[in-house]
Amino acid sequence: MNKNIKNIVTVTTLIGLLILSACSNEPSNDSSETTPPTESTSLTSANYPSDPVTFCGLANPENATELTNEQALSHLALVNRCYRLSSTFTPDDLSPINVESRRVLEGTHHLLREEAARAAEDLFQAAEADGLFLVASSGFRSYEWQTFFHNNAVSELGLEEARRISAVPGHSEHQLGLALDVSTRELDGGLEQTFSSTPEGQWLNANAHLFGFIISYPEGREADTGFIYEPWHIRFVGVDAATEIFNNQLILEEFLHLSHSDNQN
Repeated sequence: MNKNIKNIVTVTTLIGLLILSACSNEPSNDSSETTPPTESTSLTSANYPSDPVTFCGLANPENATELTNEQALSHLALVNRCYRLSSTFTPDDLSPINVESRRVLEGTHHLLREEAARAAEDLFQAAEADGLFLVASSGFRSYEWQTFFHNNAVSELGLEEARRISAVPGHSEHQLGLALDVSTRELDGGLEQTFSSTPEGQWLNANAHLFGFIISYPEGREADTGFIYEPWHIRFVGVDAATEIFNNQLILEEFLHLSHSDNQN
């Protein structure tokens, strides 16, 4: 990784790094194997693992540690089956994304946090300049809305299958106000893996990092992320972090682990 990584390890990054230790356990459905760190452990940099990162993956979300609101406001906050958000957490800087949209839950536009919303608008404008038309299908999603969608998925598919496609309430990047589901006019805003083979999907995969977004759940990483391949799901982390993640074909857990290792050297 290049020296740009050192410029990213700020207070914001540190908040994200506090989240890593629970993900150093082997993925398991047994709650005893996903014991969260104590506060003193997560606040002591000497206790960060120096070995290769292992992933939360398919761990039991019922044993996740709840992030503080301060941690949740980091652009690098890690939300997975090991860490969850409070049921009352809602960012206070949510802003409408003024782009073509489908499936808006409330109001006329999807919402993201301020910086992410403006970055998303720039991304959509850049795609349009290249003759491609993206459609926003889902932005910020409250705990209550996530509960509604997750319960529907469980009713239709059963618990384990539902968790592969729908985050347990409190475990969704959408609640952070940093995640956006993107589709095309041809799919009418539908979220399908075939999006990856469309000109829009290919453009998004190649260019999202230039605007600070990553593909959170890339192909072939379900065992690590806990989710199926979602070429439509982008998550704002900032341009520097997104570029490092893209260039090195990482997921967020790996980026946080490696950025800490670089900061220690």
